[in-house]
Amino acid sequence: MKKRFSPRHNILLPRKSWGIGGAVLALAALVVLLRFVAPDALVAVARPAWSFGAGVGSGLNALSDLFRDGASREAERRRLVEETATLSAENTILAERVRDLEGLLGTRSSAPEGIVAGVLARPPVAPYDILITDQGSKAGVSVGASVRGAGGIPLGTVESVTEDASRVTLYSAPSRRTEGWIGASRIPVTLIGEGAGVFSASVPRDAAIVAGDAVLIPGGGALPIGSIETIETDPSSPLATLFIRPLVNPFSIIWVTIEKREPLP
Repeated sequence: MKKRFSPRHNILLPRKSWGIGGAVLALAALVVLLRFVAPDALVAVARPAWSFGAGVGSGLNALSDLFRDGASREAERRRLVEETATLSAENTILAERVRDLEGLLGTRSSAPEGIVAGVLARPPVAPYDILITDQGSKAGVSVGASVRGAGGIPLGTVESVTEDASRVTLYSAPSRRTEGWIGASRIPVTLIGEGAGVFSASVPRDAAIVAGDAVLIPGGGALPIGSIETIETDPSSPLATLFIRPLVNPFSIIWVTIEKREPLP
């Protein structure tokens, strides 16, 4: 059998909700009354809550500033690390450049004779037995000028020139012929370029030469260009064939000195 609820019973049901709402309304009315009747009392009552709210707000602001400052410091640290790495790389480059130039020119403080040029391309990037340098006619480079490597070792001559670059053909270029001497007794020979820095030459089979003897070419005196690596003989021939190893590896040349000639009148 279903129970029936009277209207009076329905009205009484939400009493619990009315109790909570009534408490809220009563508190609001009390705040309004205190604001007009006793404002000092309202301030005294609310001050702890206001102080707490202000403290929370300050703490949040400080925390936000802390995160912002931390991000700024991290960005600054990264910038300094990058600058340090850049400076370190530049110092390394300069140190290597000084070392290479000292190897080319020595440690003398006087100005070098000739034009110091950096090698832009060498074999195998450039054709074999060809060097491309970063100095040209604006620096005083002229066609036919002699080119030397570290310690003044002869390398070749300038073949062509632009304003800012020059092309150097090495003495070891295939089929190139260069007059020179071998050994302390200065036996005359004609050096024939075989490519890749290598030379060959022929001398009488009974010539007093051995592997390791120096090979020289003219250049303000007799300048060493290589040394005898092997000697091949044939009983049916009166000549011995020499294979000569260069003193400077053309694949590793970084700097050269180019003869500076006086301009023709």
